[in-house]
Order: sequence, then C-alpha cells, then structure tokens
Amino acid sequence: MHTRHLLRTAAVSLTLAATLLTTGAANAAVAGASDTAGTTPGWELSLSGNSPVESVMSVSSVSEDLAWAVGRKAQHGVIMRWDGARWSEDTAPGLPAVGQWSSVSAVAADDVWAYGVVNRNQALVHYDGERWSTVPTTGPSDDSWPEVPIKAVPGRLFKGGNALYTYADGAWQTFTLPRLVDIRDIDALSADDAYATGMRYPVDGGHPVTYHWDGTTWTLMEEPPVRAGTDTAKITADSPDSVYVAGWADGPSAGPPVPSVAHWNGTAWKDVTGSLTGLYLHAIAPDGRGGLWVTGNDQSESPSSWPVFWHYDGTSWTKQPGATAPDGDTQWPSYTFYDLAPAGDSGTFWAVGDYSTPMDANGDRTINGLIERSTTLPLTATPS
Repeated sequence: MHTRHLLRTAAVSLTLAATLLTTGAANAAVAGASDTAGTTPGWELSLSGNSPVESVMSVSSVSEDLAWAVGRKAQHGVIMRWDGARWSEDTAPGLPAVGQWSSVSAVAADDVWAYGVVNRNQALVHYDGERWSTVPTTGPSDDSWPEVPIKAVPGRLFKGGNALYTYADGAWQTFTLPRLVDIRDIDALSADDAYATGMRYPVDGGHPVTYHWDGTTWTLMEEPPVRAGTDTAKITADSPDSVYVAGWADGPSAGPPVPSVAHWNGTAWKDVTGSLTGLYLHAIAPDGRGGLWVTGNDQSESPSSWPVFWHYDGTSWTKQPGATAPDGDTQWPSYTFYDLAPAGDSGTFWAVGDYSTPMDANGDRTINGLIERSTTLPLTATPS
C-alpha cells in the first residue's frame, strides 16, 4: 500500500513529503501519457514524465497486451490501460469521480475490479469489457487505511480493511476482525484458497496477523517471525506451500528502515530477510520460479537516486537498479514503487509508483507517475 513510512518518520520528513505532493499536484499539467526509452539492465521505462497520473498505486494484467494501473492526479482518481504498446487513461464509460483509485485486480479482459475512495465513501467498480459499473460494497469506509486491498479470482472478490469481506453471486460475506486489526493486503490462488495479512495496531505493542480463506471462512494462521515493530503490509501466494509476508520497521536512531520477509512452506514460517536492507518495502511478487521480487523506496546508508529492486532466489538476495526517468531527481532518493505484478505469462513484471523531479528555482518539485517493466529474468544481478 501507500507511504506508511511518511507517517512514521521525523517531522522534517513529513513536511518535505507534504511539500512534494502539494507542488506536484499544483505544477503537473494534465497531458497524454508519454512513452520513454529509458532502460537499465533488467528494467525499462513504460511511463514517466508529464502524464495523466502522478502516483500509481496498483497494477494488474491479464496478458502481455492488456493491463490496468490505478492511482491519482491532483486529488482525482485515474485508471490507466495498457494496450500492448502504450499506457493511456481508460476512457470506458461508467467511472465515478473519486479522489484516488488505490487497488485494481483483473481476472480477464471482461472482468476487472477497482477500489477507491471519495471523501469518506468507498467506491467499487467492475469492468465488463465495454463499460465500468459501480458495485455496492459493504461495511464502513476504513478511515485508518483508506487504501484498501482487493483481489479478484474467477467467481469471487476479496476485500480487506477493518474486516475481511468476500463477494460472490451478488452477495457479500463479512468476517469480523478483533478490535484494532486492519487487513492491509490480500492474495488468492482460487475462490477457495486466499491469504490476507495486516496488523493488530499500534505497530509498537501490536503484532502481525495472517489469515487463510478455505472457501467457507477465514482462519488465523501462526504469527510470522518478523522483527519487532514491523508493519506486515504485504502478502503474496505462489502456492499453498509458498506464501510470503513482508513489511518494514523503523531503523534504530533514525537510521534506514529495516525490512522483514517471512516465508510459509505449508507447515511453518521462516524468516528469509537475509541481506535485504535499507528498504521501505511496499511491494512483493513471486517470480514464478520459486523466488520473490520486492521493491519500495531505497533508503540504504548511501541512498541512491534511482529505483531499486531486490530478488530472492530461495537462498540469497540480489540488488538491482531500475530504470531512471529522464526528468527524475539525480540527488534525492525519490523513486518509490507501490505494487508489482506479472506482465502476462512471459515471466516479466510491471512495477508502478512515482518519483519527483529536481527542485526548481522556486524550491518546487513535481511528482510524476512511474511504470516500469522488467526485460530479463534476474539471472545476472550483482549479489548484495
């Protein structure tokens, strides 16, 4: 989900982040998506610069030539669509006006779901191949974490937040959670096999929670072994015997964040964080070969001014730079990714987020949406 690290860093960081978002909204003019040719070994730019979106929160694809990504620009929700050649704003009829679209999940070309918020109200829409339609949702809007996760599979939709919700055959089923528990992410292998993670807040003094859906109800799983103070905000399932949860904790003495990753082998959890370090971890995805991709915002001891991806091969981690935008800041580590998803069946991946431009003469920066696509399998990354 979105930048929880902005909520838990020092006051000066909060002020800077607010300034970046404000100036980005004020200075970025609406224009058509601009394709760029920026590449780095392993990743290439698919969207950057002045485009219809200034922050991309979620991405989902059904094939190499069809994908959706959602986010916002200037407090207006935006849905982007990939047609195999370029990203452009989705113009299919029926979309309501929202402040932000925070999650998208595509099952097929005629079965796509998106979740967003407008003021304090929820917005859930479904695309049938021709138009978007608003679907009545259930439960109160989640004021704690408005970026509620959804996951769609054939025959069922899963939704998180301050309860666990499932939707099938036009009806909602609600699984009530204990007080102060909030679900931050959901993944599903089928309509009868899904996984959700979140926290019993507050982070300091609370604990992570992970649930499994068996087709009838949600069951609390064993607590994953993550570092104390870790907000487990991401989960991904490769199979019933391979589920990952991840998050990050504040670093000691205002140092870099400390990420954590745990793996479920069908019987027990194991801490697999290893050499992964210095990352506000916001996105994870299985690589389809028994490993894992993770990304977010790099804040290592020598913070870089480029995007950063980490790959886990089941034993060790490698660190790999992403592609930089031509107008990206070359000093401040401004690149952040919020979601990763397969780009079809070829083994490549979409990564979505945002970045800032350098400060201008007036002290202003612009926030631009960012979409990258992996170009090779992670076989040549330099070991960390």
